[in-house]
Amino acid sequence: MDGFTKRGQAAAGAAVLLAIIAGLLIMFIILIPPADRAELLGDQSYQSGKPIDNSITQRNLLTVNPGRVDYLALNELEHPLPVVNIFSKKESKVLAEKNMAYAKKGVFTEEVSEFKFSADDLKNTHSVLLDFKVVNAKGNLVVGLNGEVLFNGPVGIGNLAPITLPDNSLKSDNVITFAVSSPGAAFWRTNEITLEDIKIVGDVTNLDTQFSRNVFLVSDTEKKNLDRVVLKFQPSCTYNEVGKLVVTVNGNEVYSGVPDCDLAMVPIEFSPTLISEGQNEVVFRTEKGMYILSHVNVVSKLKEVDFPTYYFELSKEDFDAITAGSKRVRLTASFVDVTAVKSGAYLFNGHTRNFDTKEITDKEDLSDIAVMGSNSLKIKPKKTVEIRELRVDLVK
Repeated sequence: MDGFTKRGQAAAGAAVLLAIIAGLLIMFIILIPPADRAELLGDQSYQSGKPIDNSITQRNLLTVNPGRVDYLALNELEHPLPVVNIFSKKESKVLAEKNMAYAKKGVFTEEVSEFKFSADDLKNTHSVLLDFKVVNAKGNLVVGLNGEVLFNGPVGIGNLAPITLPDNSLKSDNVITFAVSSPGAAFWRTNEITLEDIKIVGDVTNLDTQFSRNVFLVSDTEKKNLDRVVLKFQPSCTYNEVGKLVVTVNGNEVYSGVPDCDLAMVPIEFSPTLISEGQNEVVFRTEKGMYILSHVNVVSKLKEVDFPTYYFELSKEDFDAITAGSKRVRLTASFVDVTAVKSGAYLFNGHTRNFDTKEITDKEDLSDIAVMGSNSLKIKPKKTVEIRELRVDLVK
């Protein structure tokens, strides 16, 4: 009897446990999202959180492949650049130097001293001078540059006034010769000259400060919809002290001249074909004086985006069936991106139907706003989207 009682108690406890588990399973099924519940129960009436449209397509009314549909929130985009400070800077530099030179000339002897030096940047090197100190001098000093006599005359002990080396006589590689005149009739004499602290000094223009390179980026959407491009800046300079200001965009000259200093610059408009998708370069350059350019801005004027409009026809018979509820008009948009949110609006016969989905396919019932005859459909995204296919079907 005791054994029977124990078995009965055990069975009752198991039944209670099964009832608790069953209750928990029912609560779990009730609380999970409908789509997950449908998948768990094998119910095909839901797919991705939306009821599956089991309608039968009777006839396709429209099939198009829109591809990329751009979205632009503004009619112009600005690319501000930093303040530009460019100037021509000349620096006095020692181009070459030599500790000592000695020359002599007698009836039977002659010795000439050579001083070789290079001028790496002739275009930007000016006012080149030869400077030296005379230690000993008997006879006239003869100085030559690349075979051309620059000086021939008596010199005193000490520092001589610098000798100018003509720009048109200079080469990339140069030779200065130091010689002394012949003693003439006094054949028993030997003329000689000794020089020290010999230097070649010149004014070299520093090109690093003469130009400013600035970069801005252009997206593919902006490039595709460019209408005009304008460069704006405010120059600050002293008119009679500056040279031409040259501006290039991606290597193409868009301005060359002397602007009105301290006055608002007339915007410089140039062709959108000079702009590239991605990185673009603006270079400001001058060869004389100083420019400070502020409020530098490249402004892209954009075309008004003309979203494509698609049309299809509804006969009176079809429209009557739609009105009666036996047929429906269904829009299906198939997107390319399977992860990003696609948002915007379908403009159907002047009515707006918003869409906001992560799904690759979006469906809308347009029956209540369809009209007999010609119907129009336009896509207006809230951000750029790619639509693989857009179709309108008459379904039952």
